[in-house]
Amino acid sequence: MEQLIRYLLGTIESSYQDLAHLVPCGSFLGLFDERPIKRTHLSDSVPAGSATPSPLFEFDNNETTCNAVTSLTLNAINSGAVPAVEVLRMVVDAVRNIHDASAVLDVAFRSLFEIYQKRLEYHRANRYNAVVVAGRSVSDSTISGTNGKNSSMQNTSQDALDAAREENNGLLLRKTSSTANAKVETFGEEYLILTNLFELHRPRTWVAAVRLMSMVTKSAIKIMYGGTIPGEPSSLSAGTHAASLSEISGLNLLPEHVCRETIRQVWRLLLDSAAIEPPMSSVLSSARRTRWQIRFEATMELFDCFVGRSEQCLGRPLVSYYLVSRELDPGAAVAESGILTSEMQYIVDLCFGRKRRLGRILLPPDGSWPLISHASRAHTVKHVYDQPAYALVRDSLTFEETERGPSANKYVADLLYQRAPTDEIFAAIRNHRIMKKKAIAAVANDSYVPNNSSIEYGGDGLFSQRPSVDMSAQGGVAYNKEMSDNAEAEKYEVSQLLLESMTQRIEHIVRYIQSQCDFETLLNERKLNENSDPTMIIPRNIQYWEYMNEAADQLYYFVLFDAISYKDVHERFYSMVFPKDSDIHPGSETRKDNSYIWLLLQLFHIEKVSAGPLREDLAGDEDMLDQLLQMYNEQQIVSKDAFYLRDLALQATMTHQQSHIRDNQGFKYRHPRMAVAMPFAPVVYQLQQEFGRQFKDENYGLLEGSNLCSVMKTATVSQLRQFVVPNALYTYLVPPKEVVLKLQNDSTTYLQGGNIGHRLLDYINVGGKHRLLQLMYKMMLAHELGPQFQFDGKQPSVREGITCVSPHIMDTVYRLLYNAPYSNELMMKEVLEKLRRCDKVMAMGNARFSPATLRWLYTVYQLMNCRLLRFFKYYAHASHLVHHLRHSLVHASHRQLYSSLECFALCLVNLQHDVGFLQALMNPAYHGVPLTPHPSAMSTIVSRNIKYTKPKDAWFECAMLSRNAVMVISRIATMRGLGDVIGLSLEDCIDSLSPLPQYWAPSVLRYLPRAVRSYYAKSARAPKGPQPSASAAAILQLIESRPVHNALLLTQPNPQAEAGLLSFYAEVKRQPLFLFVLWVLLERLTAADTGAKDNGSDSYNGPVLPAMMLVVVRRVLLSFPLSQISTYTSSLIDFIIGCELERGSKEPSATTKQLLDDFIFKYYFIHHEHVVFALTRGEHDMRTDNMRLALTRFVLLESPSFTERLNEWHRLDFQGRYWADYNHWTKQETYLAKFPEYFEYEGYLVQHSVPLDPPPALSLPIYYENRMVRLLPVLEFALGRLIEAEDRVLLRDVLDRMGILYRLHQVPLTTLMNTLFVYYNAPTLHDASVMRSLNLSLLDMSQQNFSPEFEQFVHGEVGDEKHIDDKYLRRMMVRITRAITRHLGRPEKNNLPEIHYREIPNPILLSLTECVVELLTWWCLYNAPRSSERLYDPATDRVPAPSTEPEFRAEEETRQQQAGEWPLGRLWLDIVMKPAKRPEGGMGSGASFIHSTGVLANVLPDELMAFPYVRYLADVVLQEPMLKTISGPKRYFSFVEFSQTSASSRKHQQQAASTQFAATAVFNSFEQNRNHRMANRPNTYLTLLHSILHYGGIGTFNALGETIRALAASGELCSDIQLLYLCATVGPILYRLVDYESLYVQILGDLVLVMAQVCPQVKTLDTYTSTDALEQVMDFFCFVKDQFDPGHAAWRRIAPHISALPSLLRYQLQCIVDQ
Repeated sequence: MEQLIRYLLGTIESSYQDLAHLVPCGSFLGLFDERPIKRTHLSDSVPAGSATPSPLFEFDNNETTCNAVTSLTLNAINSGAVPAVEVLRMVVDAVRNIHDASAVLDVAFRSLFEIYQKRLEYHRANRYNAVVVAGRSVSDSTISGTNGKNSSMQNTSQDALDAAREENNGLLLRKTSSTANAKVETFGEEYLILTNLFELHRPRTWVAAVRLMSMVTKSAIKIMYGGTIPGEPSSLSAGTHAASLSEISGLNLLPEHVCRETIRQVWRLLLDSAAIEPPMSSVLSSARRTRWQIRFEATMELFDCFVGRSEQCLGRPLVSYYLVSRELDPGAAVAESGILTSEMQYIVDLCFGRKRRLGRILLPPDGSWPLISHASRAHTVKHVYDQPAYALVRDSLTFEETERGPSANKYVADLLYQRAPTDEIFAAIRNHRIMKKKAIAAVANDSYVPNNSSIEYGGDGLFSQRPSVDMSAQGGVAYNKEMSDNAEAEKYEVSQLLLESMTQRIEHIVRYIQSQCDFETLLNERKLNENSDPTMIIPRNIQYWEYMNEAADQLYYFVLFDAISYKDVHERFYSMVFPKDSDIHPGSETRKDNSYIWLLLQLFHIEKVSAGPLREDLAGDEDMLDQLLQMYNEQQIVSKDAFYLRDLALQATMTHQQSHIRDNQGFKYRHPRMAVAMPFAPVVYQLQQEFGRQFKDENYGLLEGSNLCSVMKTATVSQLRQFVVPNALYTYLVPPKEVVLKLQNDSTTYLQGGNIGHRLLDYINVGGKHRLLQLMYKMMLAHELGPQFQFDGKQPSVREGITCVSPHIMDTVYRLLYNAPYSNELMMKEVLEKLRRCDKVMAMGNARFSPATLRWLYTVYQLMNCRLLRFFKYYAHASHLVHHLRHSLVHASHRQLYSSLECFALCLVNLQHDVGFLQALMNPAYHGVPLTPHPSAMSTIVSRNIKYTKPKDAWFECAMLSRNAVMVISRIATMRGLGDVIGLSLEDCIDSLSPLPQYWAPSVLRYLPRAVRSYYAKSARAPKGPQPSASAAAILQLIESRPVHNALLLTQPNPQAEAGLLSFYAEVKRQPLFLFVLWVLLERLTAADTGAKDNGSDSYNGPVLPAMMLVVVRRVLLSFPLSQISTYTSSLIDFIIGCELERGSKEPSATTKQLLDDFIFKYYFIHHEHVVFALTRGEHDMRTDNMRLALTRFVLLESPSFTERLNEWHRLDFQGRYWADYNHWTKQETYLAKFPEYFEYEGYLVQHSVPLDPPPALSLPIYYENRMVRLLPVLEFALGRLIEAEDRVLLRDVLDRMGILYRLHQVPLTTLMNTLFVYYNAPTLHDASVMRSLNLSLLDMSQQNFSPEFEQFVHGEVGDEKHIDDKYLRRMMVRITRAITRHLGRPEKNNLPEIHYREIPNPILLSLTECVVELLTWWCLYNAPRSSERLYDPATDRVPAPSTEPEFRAEEETRQQQAGEWPLGRLWLDIVMKPAKRPEGGMGSGASFIHSTGVLANVLPDELMAFPYVRYLADVVLQEPMLKTISGPKRYFSFVEFSQTSASSRKHQQQAASTQFAATAVFNSFEQNRNHRMANRPNTYLTLLHSILHYGGIGTFNALGETIRALAASGELCSDIQLLYLCATVGPILYRLVDYESLYVQILGDLVLVMAQVCPQVKTLDTYTSTDALEQVMDFFCFVKDQFDPGHAAWRRIAPHISALPSLLRYQLQCIVDQ
């Protein structure tokens, strides 16, 4: 090593001694001059005592010097003292320091070549031996070579140098170390060292370095693709045979990353040289080539070696053209800067064009998919356009091709239009920002700015010189790199984004209202409509103002919590009326609208706005006030459609800010325009006077909102003064006069107050709503001590004798939450957090809440259970709300509170509709709802590798809750799928629900998803059949053998006997037996008492039990755990059925029915809802269980006691529009007075005035709940079992009789859709009468906007679906499309509920749900003829329905075949695919109809639309003529040929390359084709397919994979364009497919197989020519490998398909695979 260092130093020194030593002809540097070399000496350093240095070597133009450097270097490497890489780096650095004009430089390069040749031989042998001895350790003897022959050479001996040169190749082979810690040496590391030789100011060194690397590269390729030693394999990579891929994959001498790094460095140095050394003529002659051209030509030769176009390595590539194009494209900033030479510009343009062609394959023809709140899956927020991998090719597309991509502005606008929760909006913003930053960083990292260039990075994180497609512009938020980590900067970005989205939405609403109103015709005051009077003008059509109220609530929320500033809103509104481009805009008069002033007036009631910018403006130059005057439209208030609430906004503004206006006397002189508003100022004054006079006189007509005119008067007054109206409304609700009323008893009292109409709450200003809700919450619902009252100016306090909240306050609270959900959401978060804290206290097991706290809990649970379920269904944290009552369901001891908890838990779980619920079950570390109005500060992107944790304790101990949760999870898996949630275990989710195993009958399993069926088939916990029940004889024996039961027959108190009975049943395992004992005793008493009936009595009501017996029974039942009552009831029902079967009965006897009725309604031993659950819990096959069906009919239809209650319910006529039913509380009082609620088994005792011991617990106030309400969620659970029972008569009777209960159902439309979705293949529903009953029972048709055809069917006017035609489907398509394009249109019905009171506030989701109900109804009717034979036949006891897993799967296959033949599905597809049949005009782009189909296909069962439409791919590929053609030939690009081509020829080649082949329109943008009349079937289908895949899940991916596999197996594909089309179907979903490795690899393998089938059909394939399509296919595979590499194991599975390709393509593809 020391000799090498001294020799290199001497060489460097010698190169500077005589600069006349130039390069001889034919050497590495023989490019510029050809002078002879002069002989020189290289001397050692002067030794001590010596006068002259001793010569080391004397070199001339022979090989002596070259051999010396080579030998010394190899000796240093073989010594092992220094790693080979370091030795080579030292040698290369020394060569770099040799003078560029010295002849020594030539010798040094020749030495380097010799060294690298030896290193290649070393690595070749090393890797060959690694292949030969694979699987066993390599011993020293395995390596051939000479040890010890490498003695030190004499420095001056030429013979020694020659001998060393002739040494065996083994001289270079060191012994292989067997230690695991030894670093593996690679040739790639050594190869990259050569790039250090490139220096811009040393042209000779540059050229020599390029030539050297070219020669080394060719040598490496020769070794890799063809052996030189007899007996060696022909290839040491997998280049020629696929079998070797599994042996030595990844051991290439020159890996891909090494080649890419080399290309990147060389090319970027060329870019730098182009920037600082523009090409110019040579000084010697203008015909001579410049130095830059020489460097360029040498570099082209190197690049040809890499891509396999060099003569010595033709067709043996090391790196793909795609990757070369990535490295050669410096980015748009440089490409468009004009600093490149013509040669480089041409290459960059070629690379850019190649990326653009690939981008059109990787990105969909149209990506304007709307983000649909609660219907989109999680991945839809992470759009394909935003993925960092796709951003690299997206940046090469034109603006027309990318303008319909995603942006945060579109996302937020969609969510605001859909009334999404605020947390969801902020989450979408944050997710989009994070993805956008990653994409921008990826593009910036892939770009390059030359040194000393004027191009700099811009403020958006990219170059300041941007192309037409700006990533930040597409995102809607300018990303400032310098402030990316600054919270204030991000807050500002969010503020501007929300401002832009809100103002767009508001302008859209204002334009729509203007289009619906007549502001030109003057108002005729003599012909006012019925809503108006002279002091309050209201237009006839007032429904449109619901949109404005909604926008006002959203705007108020964002300004209230500083998400948007008032000044920004004011300036934006003014700029919308008066654009900044001119002072006087010709269209300003039509832009003026008083709605803008009305919206700003809503913000005046925010204290920080009123006291901040408004006061400052009025105290200063009054610019804002002047702008308000300019925005005022005086024409509107005198027009036919005048609306005083809006048109008096300016006058109200003046009144509201009157105290802040300076110099009132001179105001009109400062603002002359005020004169146009002054004529209507008296109206404002008159309204104030009327309101004050009526309130003073305690005339509350204006507050009650009895008519629309009084509503608008009060609403107008609410805008004039801060908090006047909300304070008055609160006084009306909580009057100072103490009139105390009872709710149910003396312990539940409330202060009588007024009842505010819902329309008045809708129209008062948003600040008034917020203030009123704050008052009610803080005074009535926020205190642990109970309601607070503040009279006579005293501090708020509890009033003695008033313990509860007024029912009218409860009604007002939920109405305000519905009509102002944004501004009042924080209050709901506080309530939920309090509930969670109470639940945590419950977890300790000994919680002792105060009476006030218990009343508060029960009140809040009732409010949420009976009025706020619609609010919670689409709440951002709905899936995690189960955490807020988890411990309460186990540890609650108050039975009345538990009954509400159990009902709420049922309803809350039934609401779940997304996999987020399953994630919540596996997230026991939940910490509650964030109490912040700015959740954007929290992390919202879930890690892909999140670890879900199975909770230690089961979620539900109650069997009813756990079995209901299983059905909900099954529904979610059926409707949404679970494949999108990586790492989530369905088995763990189901296991965590219940501590006890569950069994489900085959009739139930038939409709469960395959994953759930598999769990119950394989789980060791799941029992194999229903649990057997005890027999009547065993219970009799128990009674007789245990004297403790004598306590039940005592007539006098006996504490000792009672204690023995309580002690006996204290054991949990015995507790179910107690109900059996009671049943047997009552049966005995009944048998002994039957004489009363036989001796002529008119009626028999069962035996009369002794009061003492009931007292003892009550004490025992009170000791049972509340969570087990439903389980004990189920055991009792099984026991009853078992007793009947033991007696040989086929149906329950009259005695059994009467006893069961007494158990439920007379003695209150068991709950009615628990009995219904016990009969329909899913453990028994009800198709063959006549006894269970008969009991179900009895408890729901024939029970005398329940029939009496149901008749009373019908008589009271509870309304479905409960928010508008002002008599609801009166009806509830009437019902509870007749049928009181009992929760502690005291009903019979209270009715017979028997003292209660122990005394009852605290009585809690009942506002909304009763037995009927608690029955409703259980009835929803039982509905599925009744459908599975296949008894159409029973199902129809239950629906017709119980339908009135669904009026109080919070989400009946969603329940109907879920039922139809899960059971759409059930033969029970394939009947017109059943479907009519189902729709009429669950739905209030007046609240739904169904089509006329559907309503005619439901009402019996038509009998089937045969009248449905393409006109009907086009109307449905228009309806969905209008929703997804944010169209504000009037519904076809005029009596629909207000927008905020509708079941589904999201208009898109509402339209989709109603359309799904219609289509599934038509599907059921379509299958009616073939389904009758599938029903259970009780006469023959034949069960044709499947009962085993193979039968279940066979039925699924049959269903899919039938779905493919569904006429409506085919007709819909025909409309979408044919432009002439699609509706046109007024609804956005043509792609909107296609996207509406994609959305609809994924909310319907996959078998009906999604799967058939995905499989339609085969028809398009095989039948479309455009795809059957073979693309034109395309010559492989050669860099050397290019460098030798004249400029004119290059221009001709560029024009030829830009010529589009025939199928270009197939991959164009959909809108571009449509606008240029180039629409075609393949392009339309590709747009449809990716819309379906975007909204779909793993199920649609599997269908796509099956279709591609079928096409590959068919052997019918004959065109490279067909292959390219298949690649385009997969390209946009690669980032999602990579998560499913098996499917991903299968699709890639099938594509390679198709490629092998297509290539023989292409006649133009040879060594020099490919085709346009195949070139793009190769780029596609390179992109896959580069960005979504499935791994070596996956590529090994694909390797057999690669071996079937033609040789050239095989080499190219395996160049990808081998890396």
